[in-house]
Amino acid sequence: MSATASITSASTSTAVELLAALRTVVKGLERMPIPVDPARAEAWSPAPRHVAALMQVVADEGMSVSTLAARLEVSLATASQLVTDLDERGIVERFPDPADRRRTLLRVADTHRELADTLLDTRLRPVQRALDRMRPAEQRALVRGLELVAEELGIQHS
Repeated sequence: MSATASITSASTSTAVELLAALRTVVKGLERMPIPVDPARAEAWSPAPRHVAALMQVVADEGMSVSTLAARLEVSLATASQLVTDLDERGIVERFPDPADRRRTLLRVADTHRELADTLLDTRLRPVQRALDRMRPAEQRALVRGLELVAEELGIQHS
């Protein structure tokens, strides 16, 4: 029996429902505007890669550029360029690791703390609230399921 023949209409229906739900979530996040100071808005409109990097820094201030690269699944050079872009606009800043002066860590600049809080409120906290409505086993199953889908698509999860 071929792999295609072994797929049941019930599992196909569930797969279609999952893809529709994922598409809805991703589109909703992509369409959600990034709150930018109107005085600065015309000077820079962040690309999705900048938003992804900023979300990581907002969620885990004090991370290194290499940690950011790993989380975004990009090269160290790409992560460094993203940080440079955000740093040049005064959104994030680099600071020396107090435990190892050779390492550079990242944080949201004080002048953009409100932006960071808004990103948390509009993007991260809704996801967290949804997860909080699930039992821990359901949370783990959701994450594991998405990891398996990524694996089937040939996408490596770091």
